[in-house]
Amino acid sequence: MTLTRRRMVQATGAGTCALLLSGRSAANPSGEHRVFVHPAADTVSAVIDALEALGGATLRRYDNFDFVAATIPAASRADLEADSRVALVEDDEPIEATATPVDDLLDGVDDLLEFGGGDDRDCTVHPAQQPAWGWERIGADDVDETGTGVDLAVLDTGIETGHCDLEVAGGRNFTTDGPPGDYEDRNGHGTHCAGIACALDNDLGVVGVAPQANLHAVKVLGDDGTGYHSWMAAGIDWCLSNEIELVSMSFGSEAGTATMDAVIERAREEGHLLVASAGNEGNDGGDACGEDNVRYPATHEDVIAVSAMDSDDSIASYSSLGDEIDLLAPGSSVVSTDVDNRYRSRSGTSMACPYVAGVAALAWARHGESGPGPNDEIRRALEAAAESVVDSCAEGHGLVRAAADLDGSNGGDDGDDGSDADDSTGGGSNGGSSTGESERTDADGDSGLGSIWQSVLEAIEGLFDRLLGRS
Repeated sequence: MTLTRRRMVQATGAGTCALLLSGRSAANPSGEHRVFVHPAADTVSAVIDALEALGGATLRRYDNFDFVAATIPAASRADLEADSRVALVEDDEPIEATATPVDDLLDGVDDLLEFGGGDDRDCTVHPAQQPAWGWERIGADDVDETGTGVDLAVLDTGIETGHCDLEVAGGRNFTTDGPPGDYEDRNGHGTHCAGIACALDNDLGVVGVAPQANLHAVKVLGDDGTGYHSWMAAGIDWCLSNEIELVSMSFGSEAGTATMDAVIERAREEGHLLVASAGNEGNDGGDACGEDNVRYPATHEDVIAVSAMDSDDSIASYSSLGDEIDLLAPGSSVVSTDVDNRYRSRSGTSMACPYVAGVAALAWARHGESGPGPNDEIRRALEAAAESVVDSCAEGHGLVRAAADLDGSNGGDDGDDGSDADDSTGGGSNGGSSTGESERTDADGDSGLGSIWQSVLEAIEGLFDRLLGRS
């Protein structure tokens, strides 16, 4: 990975901003700074030598990127930045989950929320399956596709692998809470997000949007729900190495970094699709996006940014909003899987994010291509099929629809025939989907290929009319 001069300048400016989150920060009380360090003309090993000479320590190397995560004594940082072997030093910013528990019981699902769970994995005692309202609102009950063969990684606090309503294909832990092979969830946030996307269709508890997708637990948030950019980078790095098509990220950070920008851009270039929650910074209830408080990485143009709505089709009061929003999804009082083999209701843009990731898995399966590749095409399909709910930038392109397909159809009741499937200029302003196929349109915005087929169909129809004496 090579950093441009412009990106280096941006990173240096961003590094002047102080940031504190509950649980973690880039600087710790011992006077050490957590940083990313990029090599200049030399190799990563030369950077590691420079760190060691200044009393620093390398925390992590990456399979697909030429930088390291490290700690450095605060007093030595200036010397590290001045070292000729070093191109850039920037803070390893904190991240945190974007959801809050909801403990009130909801009409019709009391037996789910009151279920005692337990560690004995006696699945016969679980309540009968009751899909969450969001699953029905996006039209998941109207599609036959289940996401078979598609890999979906939930980057979060881990996933409870023993839950009766989940099947975890594998994963990795990149936090300091346990060894690399321990991606169990001891928080609940990751398990909840996993259930929204991929809970099994097994007549128990709840059901996910893509119940047959291959679910991967990538632990980048500690047991307290917080983490670092370096852990996020490690999670995406793992997804690249393991060809995981879809990456769901229900967390946020106050600031971006040049390092993470490059990681995200590489993932998109390699054909992966990244989805992130917008954040829970709140809004004034209006339709405008004046708050401009979307959190990173959802602010990056190569990431699908997801805002949240309530069950009455209104924008959730807690949802962050801004021009970066791409899609809207259910986020309030969503019942899903929880740790200790239980179920729980939570609210947040964290819940909205896996709905979109699940729908992307359905579209990917319909596409029929295994592995990374058609990410931009899938993104355009989701955006084109979205249903307008509030008709403002708060929803981006609109509410994600489970029937989103490569022809732009959404299976909804609003009569949208998907004729704007290649128009990626409406709604959210993220530019990751504005290249390639979407640029090959005629003056009216219709696909040139579609126009050709229309002409062929009209010619065939005219031929039949003449043969049958109807003209």
